[in-house]
Amino acid sequence: MKAKESYSRYEKTRILSARALQIAQGSPVLVDVPRGVIDPFEVARLEWDAGMIPIDIKERKPKKA
Repeated sequence: MKAKESYSRYEKTRILSARALQIAQGSPVLVDVPRGVIDPFEVARLEWDAGMIPIDIKERKPKKA
């Protein structure tokens, strides 16, 4: 995962949403979750803050003419 600051807000939202879906479908959580936190998106946000999300975005480069 590249530096969190270098992702646009759209990329961040896409990564968090994809990870939340994985968590909702039973994927193992990579951080310690505090009691009472059951929302998959909040768990994904905790993973984001810890830098533990196992998702990366492949940047598309424009084709040369």
